Amino acid sequence: MTVNPFHLDGRVAIVTGGGGGLGSGICPALAAAGARVVVAGRTKEKLDRVAADVNAAGGQAIAVEVDIADGSSVAAMTERVLSELGGIDVLVNNAAVYHRKPWTEITEDDWDQVLDTNLKGYYLCARAAYPALKESGHGRVINVASITFFGGIPNLLDYVASKGGIVGFTRALAREVGPDGITVNTLSPGAFPTDAEKIHPDLENYNREILAAQSIKRRGTPEDVGNLVTFLAGDASSFITGQLIQIDGGWMMH
Repeated sequence: MTVNPFHLDGRVAIVTGGGGGLGSGICPALAAAGARVVVAGRTKEKLDRVAADVNAAGGQAIAVEVDIADGSSVAAMTERVLSELGGIDVLVNNAAVYHRKPWTEITEDDWDQVLDTNLKGYYLCARAAYPALKESGHGRVINVASITFFGGIPNLLDYVASKGGIVGFTRALAREVGPDGITVNTLSPGAFPTDAEKIHPDLENYNREILAAQSIKRRGTPEDVGNLVTFLAGDASSFITGQLIQIDGGWMMH
């Protein structure tokens, strides 16, 4: 019997930033494909809610608190996952923070917080998961960047810099771990209607501008991102690595 290359039956997937935003679409999609999902992040209530929703729908998920900017916290998460679930097959680096302000108002603490979470955190998680990803024989690292890198969006300098770093991180890591059978790819989401949008002062006009810029005239959903992540997590994408895929309704085209 041929194994469906789109199925993730029995595989273990860690999703950082799993408690909300895009994570709320990524975790259920992976679970629906058969993965056991680790909903990881800093806010226990949100993590528990997503994990409960996945389990109620017939999937398997556990919630694990972690600060990905802290190496010891990442190590503790990894140890718990290996102890409870027995391995790691997929790492989705999704957690991110940002502030919206002119670049001259970004403090050193702001910069460090954004870069530590959005870039160093991805490295720490990948490094901690690497032995298990290698052992799995079909390891997948999926990094979430942003189209803000391609548009050079103002008032987000530290965030845009971190997302550009993720693109370089993906390409270099793909070279290093390819011989281990691990693929590393980036997806670059456009604007999605999550809580993160609420920092924009005029949401109605913001929504109009996004739809005008996109080729597809609807707003994207976290489920759209979840479907792409699920494809990249499985055997169907086993010959794709070091790539960046934009999921933005045809907004930015590069």
